[in-house]
Amino acid sequence: MTERTALFVKPQGNDGPTFFASVFLLAANIVLGGATRAGYFADVLLQFSAIPFLAFAAWLWTDRLQARPAGARLTFGTACALGLAIVGLLIAVAQFLPLFGAPGWEGLSARIVAGGGLPLDGTAWTGSSSIDPAASLAALPAVLPPLALFLLVALLEVERRVQLAGWAVLFGLISLALGIAQVTQGPASALRFFEISNRTEAVGFFANRNHFAAQLYVTFLIGVAWHVGRAGNIFLGRAPMSSRALWLAGACAMAVFVMAGLALARSRAGILLLLVALAGIVAMAPTISACLRGREVRSRRVGGLLVLGLAGLLLLVGQLGAERFLVRFEQGLADRLRSMFNEVTWRAAIEALPFGTGLATFTAVFPVYEPTDGLTAQYVNRAHDDWLEFFLETGLPGLVLIALFLVWFGERLYRIWLAPASGSGPQKRLLQQCASVAVLTLLLHSFVDYPLRTAAMMAYFALCCAFMTPGRPGGGRWPPRRRKCPDAVPQIVRRSRTAPGG
Repeated sequence: MTERTALFVKPQGNDGPTFFASVFLLAANIVLGGATRAGYFADVLLQFSAIPFLAFAAWLWTDRLQARPAGARLTFGTACALGLAIVGLLIAVAQFLPLFGAPGWEGLSARIVAGGGLPLDGTAWTGSSSIDPAASLAALPAVLPPLALFLLVALLEVERRVQLAGWAVLFGLISLALGIAQVTQGPASALRFFEISNRTEAVGFFANRNHFAAQLYVTFLIGVAWHVGRAGNIFLGRAPMSSRALWLAGACAMAVFVMAGLALARSRAGILLLLVALAGIVAMAPTISACLRGREVRSRRVGGLLVLGLAGLLLLVGQLGAERFLVRFEQGLADRLRSMFNEVTWRAAIEALPFGTGLATFTAVFPVYEPTDGLTAQYVNRAHDDWLEFFLETGLPGLVLIALFLVWFGERLYRIWLAPASGSGPQKRLLQQCASVAVLTLLLHSFVDYPLRTAAMMAYFALCCAFMTPGRPGGGRWPPRRRKCPDAVPQIVRRSRTAPGG
């Protein structure tokens, strides 16, 4: 029977500092990173606070890479990581320097200046590959917190990752409690931390209900990995019925709370992606059985029981909060404004090829291309399709970056779901499977919104990507001190005592 992993137990091992740094950085991202626009003091504070964590992670990774045996082969994941780092660095440097040369889209630049999108002339772009260098430079530090979190979590071993998943669930439930309090207090609640926000729905630490919904369905998936992983073989042998009942009650309570939170958020994308998450959990039935019963049962019985249980939870939550979220589907799955945003962004992105307009330049480009018959009184700060917006801002280099990530993601999906390593236990496999489904749901969500433009959800994304990495025993370690030869003196003493004639 495997040993259960507690949530608040102090880690025993050489990766304690890495674990606690990961917990603190994740909490800071959730509390401070809910804004949808750059420039908030909380974002600046978060980015500055991530610098020492990034330096600490770089130190640990330098020590780990130096410990690699000479002549070790370059793994597929390492090759993808190097490719992502090189392309990402090129995109970042291009915001400082005219790395891609003078803008080759004179027509676009002329239209932006004529339309008042930027109070600049053409010469202002010669020092950068962006049409708005100041906005692009301000956007670059946003990558520091998720990068630091990914590097730290990727060093942790399996038990520490499960513990960190428990902390992520705790933070998600705190955000859910905050959202319930917001709805209870009404639109004028002092617990809504952003002036421009959804005033009638739960938003938690966010300004947008869709991003709060994204946090909830990711919390649900991570919660499955933690709650099942820490249970041990609770359904194996003659475990006390009270322990099983408490475990089942905890699982049902967590599921009901998360689903009720999605009903309070009234996010169409969040509700639909929760169904994707539930389908992923049903696909994990053999791994869940291996964690709880000590053996993998490849039969339809486990999947059927999961389907029945999840369907019952959905019906229960639907009865409690259907009147809140069903009205959101009366206008269909997508509204007219979002379709117009996508069309405008696509036309601008094609004209901005091959290198895009620069990071964080959507607000400068969109008004120039916005059709007069589609003008809206609302301030359009995002394209509501993060894939298209990133394509507009980075052009072909951005497509290369996306392609490299999808190649890595596809390879990890294959290794996790179809060809798991022989030495990987069910606990590790379940955490990786839940993390992979969470990453998939966030990628799908990015087609209709911009969850990854918030620091908090980018932190969850980085966390799940790190959970998907293979890891190794004792991975996240404090750089070891040089040790003397163990038991050298006692061995000499023992030998002298057993010597002939001693």
